[in-house]
Amino acid sequence: MQILNAGQEEILTRERAVLNNLQLALAEFGSSVEDQETLKKSIRQMDDLFLLVVVGEFNSGKSTFINALLGQKILKEGVTPTTTQINIIRFGESTKEQISDENTLLIHAPISLLNEISIVDTPGTNAVIREHEEITNQFVPRSDLVLFVTSSDRPLSESERVFLESIRDWGKKLVIILNKVDLLQSEEEVDQVRKFITEKVHSLLGIEPEIFSVSSRMAFQAKQGQPHLWSISRFEPLEMHIQMIL
Repeated sequence: MQILNAGQEEILTRERAVLNNLQLALAEFGSSVEDQETLKKSIRQMDDLFLLVVVGEFNSGKSTFINALLGQKILKEGVTPTTTQINIIRFGESTKEQISDENTLLIHAPISLLNEISIVDTPGTNAVIREHEEITNQFVPRSDLVLFVTSSDRPLSESERVFLESIRDWGKKLVIILNKVDLLQSEEEVDQVRKFITEKVHSLLGIEPEIFSVSSRMAFQAKQGQPHLWSISRFEPLEMHIQMIL
């Protein structure tokens, strides 16, 4: 997935150079600590050129979805809660993990998509509501896109609805991913769940959401050497939509 064209890449390179030169100038002229910190924050945000925040309940398949998007198994998966902290996934020359603070883990991986996109993997929405309010305060406001993953066998749980209400006033671009559609028995069942989600989100947020029905498990398997599963996974329209929005 290539987001920026060659001309935009050149602009980005020049902008980074300007910010770095400005940082040197501020230090030379004895600027205030506050001004220097403001500039450092801007430079750090250049590392998250496009920021995707992924939210959903712990059993919605968020980790599988992110692994499918990246095409590699970067995050642990399981039937029990596996994300008890905030994971920030960025590009790196090698795969490594670095603890940022008690609630945040930085993960670097040599995946081309991460050259332009950083991904914030959040705890389950029930954990977010209780313990991780900083996600809404720190990451959602500066996100370019919020990817809301909900499971076909339990669409829009109570904690997910509460979380949606909590981010309503931020006015961020929201894409809803109906995951695990391979568990449903027919296209009619998929349509019924999509209709349910559409009605609930409209009543909560007053918007008609973009909904993509996917099987992240099949998409990951397709990228890992089983290409016959790619079209069945329904993942390609979602990837194209993310690229188009960004």
